[in-house]
Amino acid sequence: MSKILNMELRRYIDVGDISFSTDNKNIMKTLIIIWCITLLIDNLLPLVLARFYPKYTHKEMALSVLGSRQSPVKWIYNLWCILSGLVFCIAPYALYQENSCGLSIAIWILLAIYGIGCEIVSGFCPLNENRHEENTITKIHGGASAIGFMTLLVVPLLLAIMHFQEASIIMGRISLVSFVAAFVFFCFFIMGEKEKFVNTVLRYGGLWQRLVLVSCYVPLIAWCIIK
Repeated sequence: MSKILNMELRRYIDVGDISFSTDNKNIMKTLIIIWCITLLIDNLLPLVLARFYPKYTHKEMALSVLGSRQSPVKWIYNLWCILSGLVFCIAPYALYQENSCGLSIAIWILLAIYGIGCEIVSGFCPLNENRHEENTITKIHGGASAIGFMTLLVVPLLLAIMHFQEASIIMGRISLVSFVAAFVFFCFFIMGEKEKFVNTVLRYGGLWQRLVLVSCYVPLIAWCIIK
């Protein structure tokens, strides 16, 4: 009798484990889909919103200007930034579940810092359209964005190392090329702030910022699609 009870108990435990595993996989799949959609909208939404902001130019103005106090689309852009930031804090958990290692934890932390600094704080602390008009809110925005931007820049490099360690050569190469491209565009972005480059192509800070973001997002989107 006891043997029969033990067998039944084990069967129920096994069924419970299978059910939990299936539910966990479904949650991870949902997180990955949400993250992929968020990454795409992050790049596409500014193109749409700029159509309703006559003075806005993609090449010369930063993305955060769309959320400035003078912007006619500030509520849409800032609300999206907050939502996107929350996704960046939560969704990388799927990456950690897939690759339970120190690097995946570091990547999750860096992406969360990016989500908080460049997205959530930026959404709650909008800029002035004229960046020379500074106050406490714009200083918070500037500092948080700078920290978030720098942490995002490191992510493709850590992804490349992680993928190479796992013998995922193609993803490793994609991540490494993305890091090199992002670093070059970031250098252009910084140089464009200097007075001596004001009359050169480097002055297009908005363009270089977008290219940095696209370069950093490429390996993340590729990972989401593969998974």
